[in-house]
Amino acid sequence: MRKPVDIFDPSHYARTRLPRERAETLPHWVYTDEAWFQREVETLFRPAWHFAGLATSVAEPGDFFTLRLLDEPLLIVRGDDGEVRAFRNSCRHRGALVTDQLSGSCRGLRCPYHSWTYSLEGVLKHAPGLEGHSREELAGLGKDLLQVPCGVREGLIFVHLGDPATAPTLDDYLGNYPSTVAAPHQTAQMVAVQQREYVLDSNWKLYVEVDMETLHTKHIHRGSIGEQPVTVSESQGHWIGVYHESPHTPALYPGEEQTGFPHTTGLTGAAARGTHFSILLPGFFLVTAQDVMWWIHKIPDSATRTRVRVGYAFPATTLEREDFDEVSKRYYRRLDQVIEEDDWITEYQQKGLNASSPGCYVPEEHVVHRLDNWILDQVLHAD
Repeated sequence: MRKPVDIFDPSHYARTRLPRERAETLPHWVYTDEAWFQREVETLFRPAWHFAGLATSVAEPGDFFTLRLLDEPLLIVRGDDGEVRAFRNSCRHRGALVTDQLSGSCRGLRCPYHSWTYSLEGVLKHAPGLEGHSREELAGLGKDLLQVPCGVREGLIFVHLGDPATAPTLDDYLGNYPSTVAAPHQTAQMVAVQQREYVLDSNWKLYVEVDMETLHTKHIHRGSIGEQPVTVSESQGHWIGVYHESPHTPALYPGEEQTGFPHTTGLTGAAARGTHFSILLPGFFLVTAQDVMWWIHKIPDSATRTRVRVGYAFPATTLEREDFDEVSKRYYRRLDQVIEEDDWITEYQQKGLNASSPGCYVPEEHVVHRLDNWILDQVLHAD
């Protein structure tokens, strides 16, 4: 199928807009074209609230961690006042990273280049070269660290990288996700135990789409998951999800379900009976099970390269168990395998997309159809 001159003409996507039974999948260029990718960044990613990490990762004043989202270096720190803040990890003097450490604890934030030093609240306190100014005067120079909109809901830290004047509130963006999924699953209790980041040679949408259908599980994950029946979650706001009801954790291999950790204390309703697989749009996939939580965050670097942030977390009480090191290895083996299988199939799929023709959405891909139409809503209505 040849790419049209005007890829943003809505007529090219009319068949994707049809009811799922008659719809065709997105054309190949939305997974390969750089102009389409740039429009996605401006219409999907800049306006979104993005997951940054867990509040338990900055439990005490001075605790911090760093990350990069949309190629912007960020610094998340808990202040002396107990508030969690996000800053651009860039000194106001010459733009160097304030810190290149992934995480740590400090009494203040000091840039290693010229030792400009900031409080935990981002206020400039010491500036070699400006010795004639008092601390009070330094604070009035407008050289404090640049703050990024940040909010914490149920222990999950979110940041916004777009125009604050047009940004939706965090509560409007999340909608009923905190009350439907996060609070019942006690996400505020979770502590990250493993995190990693890497880049895949695939479009970000391929990985999000695979998260929202169960057709592939009996093929790609036959030795790790197998069939996994789900129902669609009732979502309001910018998230969609599916729910798998089972008394057993999905985070252990079949046959090992009885050898894991007990359920998280305080689970209620559907959270006590099963697992939610949720996409906080556009690219944050968060799985909340009865005993563990994990995420696979997709941030695009280009049309065909995706930065993936993976994390595993358990309740704080589980980490205190004497058998934690031994039992947790069973979770890591299963979770690592499933993620590696999805990593592989998204890169494999990308190799076959150039000039391909659209396919169909089978019944088990009805959430993918909904997701793809949400993407079209944002990208094609940008003007």
